Amino acid sequence: MEAQTRKCQNCKHDFTIEPNDFGFYEKIKVPPPTFCPDCRRQRRWAWRNNVSLYNRKCNLCEKSVISIYAPDSGLTIYCNKCWWSDKWDPKSYGVDYDFSKPFFTQFRELLQKVPQMAIVNDDGIASLNCEYTHDWWFSKNCYMCISGWHTENTMYSHFILAGKNMVDCNIIRSESEWLYECFMCSHCYQVKNSEYNLACIDSQFIFDCRDCSNCFMSYGLRGKKYHFKNKLYSKEQYEEIIKNYNLDTWVGVEQAQKEFDLFLLSYPRRFTQIFQSLNCTGNLISQAKNSKNCFIVKNAENCSYCDYVGDTTKTTKDCYDLTTSGGLSESYEGMVLDHSQLNLFGVFSVKSQDIQYTQHCHNVKHAIGCVGVRSSNYCIFNKQYTKEEYQRLLPKIIEHMNEMPYTDKQGIEYKYGEFYPIEHSPFGYSETFAQTLVPLKREEALKRGYKWQDNIQRTTGKETLKPKDIPESINDVKDDILEEVLACIDCGRNYKIVVNELNFYRKMNIPIPRRCFHCRHATRLARQNPLKLWHRQCMCTLETHDHRDKCPNEFETSYAPDRPEMVYCEKCYQKEVY
Repeated sequence: MEAQTRKCQNCKHDFTIEPNDFGFYEKIKVPPPTFCPDCRRQRRWAWRNNVSLYNRKCNLCEKSVISIYAPDSGLTIYCNKCWWSDKWDPKSYGVDYDFSKPFFTQFRELLQKVPQMAIVNDDGIASLNCEYTHDWWFSKNCYMCISGWHTENTMYSHFILAGKNMVDCNIIRSESEWLYECFMCSHCYQVKNSEYNLACIDSQFIFDCRDCSNCFMSYGLRGKKYHFKNKLYSKEQYEEIIKNYNLDTWVGVEQAQKEFDLFLLSYPRRFTQIFQSLNCTGNLISQAKNSKNCFIVKNAENCSYCDYVGDTTKTTKDCYDLTTSGGLSESYEGMVLDHSQLNLFGVFSVKSQDIQYTQHCHNVKHAIGCVGVRSSNYCIFNKQYTKEEYQRLLPKIIEHMNEMPYTDKQGIEYKYGEFYPIEHSPFGYSETFAQTLVPLKREEALKRGYKWQDNIQRTTGKETLKPKDIPESINDVKDDILEEVLACIDCGRNYKIVVNELNFYRKMNIPIPRRCFHCRHATRLARQNPLKLWHRQCMCTLETHDHRDKCPNEFETSYAPDRPEMVYCEKCYQKEVY
């Protein structure tokens, strides 16, 4: 089959479905998408609340819990221990399929009835002291973390797949230790305020460096030591330079960050960060092959339009349109579908096979339209069927989804093969990562039929210590700061310093932050390239790079054309590495 151009139902822009795409859709027996890749990604992320947490009570044991669901969401929530217990039966909510109503209408009704896990982690089960984490597994002593596993003593971090002793880090996919404000750093030790580094030690404000130690404010170094702004100094000179920056103070770090950002603009950026991979497009890809339009993907094969996907032990194969998943195969349009096969249109449904349109279903085979079902086979809308009954009813439901599609507020039709409408998400658009990907004003979101959460839990005006009164140097901070309430200099939100956090700052010589966790997280996301590609030409004009005038090489990159960075092709970039 030849490539075809289609018009997206949502944004009305043209997008292309390639021959390999058609082969995948035929293999898993779903129709081609009617949304473009960007709109499909936005739609998935609108079903995930990453960082907005609320105080609630478990509706079963009445214990106070932290929840990703706002009190006005209308959902029943159970604490983790109650949700996994035998005190309730998900199948007791089972209903007959109603051929007089659209599938998505019925699914929304079931979702509103079945109790939801207050926050998704395994605290007290396979993790210890990780109550304040979401999508977090097999870990110990972690606090305010999102999406990760096999970590220890980590705080305020996102998508951490291995390591320990980290604060304010994003996308750490290999063993690292003692990191602060780092992004995409692997096998590093005692590194701060740095991005895209491999096997570096005792360094700060470094970018795209490998096998370096004791380097400061440098770019593209390989196997270097005692470098400042890419220039070698003696050990004594280097230490004097570091001392003069006063990096134990908040003002010193803020000034160094601004100087570092300007310094980096003088050096070219690699058009993409793809390593140990073959025939891949996207950004932040490693150990992959034959994968296109993928972002933050590790250990994948024949995957497309995936983001935040990877597993350290098992390859993700033959999958499209996945978000925060790993170690699965032949799966499509879902979020957190780990270790599954033929898992289609699922949300937090893991270790399952041949399931469709499920949420929080685990160890399930052959199911459609289920919520909260565990260790079961042949279920439809939480109701148990025999194998023969299931196989007879399933094609009728799919046919009904096509004959009676759901139509949302914008007039978009949802037939079989579409992910859930954003307007059915249990979260306000303002609570989700979709707001970061595709920012909308409140009025526009409501006009589209999306929910909007105005009452995101936060406290303001309760500070007992003003930002100007916080000691500049971490060396002057006393233990009594643990009793103080601070106020964010950006949003005004109140926050506190916890004991493990203070101990980390003291060991790493880091000043007390003046911004809350939410603003620090937003700042790191703003430094991260978007999950989107543009076709561009190499910006190199150096004749010493074997070309006259401007380099003719073209590529797909996540650096937008209006960004200030110099973006080079691989060949020109390699000539600039030190």
